[in-house]
Amino acid sequence: MIDRLKHININTLLTIVIVVIALLYLKQCGNSANLNNELKIANMNQLALSDSVTTYRDKSGDLTFEKSTLIASKNELKNLNRELYDEVKDLKDNPKIVIKTEVKIIHDTVEVETKTILYADGSIGLNWNRDTTFSVGNFQSLSGETRFKLDSNKVTNVNTTLTKNTFGMSFITGLKEGKDSYEIFIKSDYPGFSATDIQGSIIDKKMIQSNESSFVFGPSIGYGLVLNPSGNASHGFMFGVTATYNLNKPIKKLFRPFGL
Repeated sequence: MIDRLKHININTLLTIVIVVIALLYLKQCGNSANLNNELKIANMNQLALSDSVTTYRDKSGDLTFEKSTLIASKNELKNLNRELYDEVKDLKDNPKIVIKTEVKIIHDTVEVETKTILYADGSIGLNWNRDTTFSVGNFQSLSGETRFKLDSNKVTNVNTTLTKNTFGMSFITGLKEGKDSYEIFIKSDYPGFSATDIQGSIIDKKMIQSNESSFVFGPSIGYGLVLNPSGNASHGFMFGVTATYNLNKPIKKLFRPFGL
């Protein structure tokens, strides 16, 4: 073995050393990138846990409610938000995102037309109805009847029955990338709508993690140009084990200050 090593071309030896060093460096870069990504996620989760619902009006003037979201796997969610964990733990398939929103509706004071009804047993009824469509998908339909008797100028046997109580609400919710975190937003055209609480988590971290600038080592097959240590170039099909590193993200970051 030692005799064989003595006959190895110095250029070949240098090439092997350079390749080994490059592989170790790229692996270290990959590990550092993973650590930085986990630290970034931890900071986002800290912000989400302390964040509260904020409101603003979008470009069309619609009132929008939003709050930072967690980024955690199902097991991690168990410690960060047990309420959300309980909602997804028994699902058959793996969820990507979970969102839970609490809303409140405050209606304006309105007058409702009321009709008087006289029943055969002498009791009196007040019948009222409100059927309103605010916009597409947003409506309220409420009607009822209050029945009572007058006995010596006293109201007795009072009973109110809701004969119809339905409403429809249309709202839009989604996920957007904010300055320091990912945020859940929700908005609705329903009058008096407000979101009192928004809770959510991105469970599938692959949705926010980029594969750019990643180190890949494994079998490969392809066609290309090869330059060997002796300086001779050749081309053709290649099959073997290779190590690659995607430089796309660093290159884009380098040219970003120039607006390219």
